[in-house]
Order: sequence, then C-alpha cells, then structure tokens
Amino acid sequence: MGLDLGSQGYSNASAAAGENQIENAYYDSFRAGFEQAFQQTESKLQPYFETESQSSEFQFFDRIGEAAAMTEDTGRYAVNPQSEINHERRRLGLKDYELGKYVDEKDLKRVLTDPMNAYTQALLASGKRKVDDIIIENYFGSAFVGKSGSNVVSYAVGAGDEASSKITVGSISNGSSNPITATAGDYVLAGANTEGVSVGADFGAAGSGLTLAKLKAMRSSMLRLESIDQDTTLNCFLTHKQLEELLGIDEIINSDYAVRKSLAEGNVTTFMGFRFILTERLPLSTGAAGDERRIIVSTPRSLKMSVGTALKGDIWRDTSKKNIPYLYFKLCADASRMWGEVSGEIRCTES
Repeated sequence: MGLDLGSQGYSNASAAAGENQIENAYYDSFRAGFEQAFQQTESKLQPYFETESQSSEFQFFDRIGEAAAMTEDTGRYAVNPQSEINHERRRLGLKDYELGKYVDEKDLKRVLTDPMNAYTQALLASGKRKVDDIIIENYFGSAFVGKSGSNVVSYAVGAGDEASSKITVGSISNGSSNPITATAGDYVLAGANTEGVSVGADFGAAGSGLTLAKLKAMRSSMLRLESIDQDTTLNCFLTHKQLEELLGIDEIINSDYAVRKSLAEGNVTTFMGFRFILTERLPLSTGAAGDERRIIVSTPRSLKMSVGTALKGDIWRDTSKKNIPYLYFKLCADASRMWGEVSGEIRCTES
C-alpha cells in the first residue's frame, strides 16, 4: 500500500531560507521535473549593440571626427591645404560579476529529478539580466575619453532632470550642417562635455507618456544631426506601459495608416521607422515632478560592450562543506556610450 498524500501534498513551513527551498520538492512521486519561475531569461538589449572582446584591463576605441569644409582653389603654386580632423578615443574597462549556489548532496537523493540543471538555468538567466543592467547603466552613465581616458563626457540629461518640455541635446553632439543652438525653438543645448538626445516628458503635452509627437521629435532630431538616414531603423526599448500607450495611438492601430493590425494582435513591433523591443529593466527617475521612465532609442553604434570573459558556468565540490556540489557563474564585461548623436532617450511620465 503506497503513501497517500491526498490533495494536500507535502509542505514544509520552515523552508523560508533560500538554501532550504529545495525541500518543497520532496514528493516521492508526482514530480516529473522542475519548473522555472517567471523571469527574463535572455538579454533583451545586447543583440542590438556592438560587442567586442577584450583581453586587457583597459581597451581604447578611436573615433575620427569631421573634416573641415572644402575651400575654393584660387591661387597658383599655393601651399597645399591642411585639414585638422579631430581624433578622439574612448576607454572601456572590465568589471567582474559572479553568482553561485550550493546544492546539498542529501537533497539530491530525496528528489525524483536532479535539480542542478534547473538551478543552472536560473543562475544563467540572472547573468543575462546583468548584461542588460550593464548596458543600461553605461548608456546613461559617464563615458571616459582622452588619451588615457581621464576626461569624462556625461549624458545630456541627468536622472533627476525632469518635467522638460524641450528636446535637450549634448553640446558635443549638436550637429554640423544645421547645428542646434541653445535657443533653437524646441531645442535646448546642454552644458559642456555632454552628449545624447533627450525628448522631455512634457514635450507636446505636460505629463505625457509615449506619444506620436515624441517619436517624431526623436527621429527628426537624429535626422537633423545627420546621424541616421531616412531609411534607418531606430531601436526603441520600452516597458509594458509604453506598449500600452502605443496601442492607444490611432495612427498605429488604424489599418488606414498601418499595414499590420496592431490592436488585433495586441502588439506593436515596428512603426514609422522604429523597432520596439520590450524590457522591464529601464530606469525610472523619481523626483518632485513625478516618475519618468527613460525609454532608450538607439542604433547599434551608440554603445559598445566589451567582454573579457563571456558569461559561463562551472561546477565543483567544496571540500570545506562536506564535498557538496557548488554551481558558479562568472561574467567579466563593461560597456561605454560611443556616439551621443544616436544615443537618445524619450522621457515618459508614469503614474
């Protein structure tokens, strides 16, 4: 006669600590495997930015600036013209990240299915989320420039700069053919040593979310900076809130404007030269003016990720803890914003 667990099953009220959660799987039968909790398991951002390998503490990437305008040749036997072209470099360092978990041997003997593979998948998912966090942090963070990387270029708008009704552009990425000045209509020029393009939360309408006007403003700004062409697709990283707002825009959901029936599908993937990618890890700025989500709008050249050691896992037995298995994951990487002209953000008010 077998053990009748009934409808209540087995529970262990004392299994609050993380290392004891495995006791929740102490069913002698009825369990074919382990199901993962709902979570982001892949990097959402890394496929849309440039990635390089790195084998030293610091690595420098050179940037070549713009040549001067051509001049008319009116002389005979004149001196050859010489154009000074700005040559700049950006520094990328490396940071180490790690994560691990012990799996007690006696726990392995009590469960039907070896849980180590499920634990491995959970640790791997955590590492891939960390990749996104590294990208986001450095997208809005400081870029280190100069011969030794000792100079700092900041993003055009800080986290606490809220309730702007303008488009803020960094001083070193303000364009050349039709440069943006401090008093140019919808635009504001940020201070020295800044870059990037930021559409304020109040642009077009006070306290607004993701609107068609903001999308148009971002695209037209990058066109003015000559950083994109008319047929360039911009990657727009947004959260569920902004996706919901897109589904309320007539030009997106109305079949007279769009080929795809976005409202019927409940999803918006592309529109007006934007590719929309859903992620819930974008920063939320909180201040006296309210909460503003920082939506990233970029091209692959806007940021470079440098990887010293790609995310990888290992397993060994720890002799100091009764020789039990230990799962270990390691990542060595960093990132840097490379070109402010294609490093945009749209501020969206959230309630």
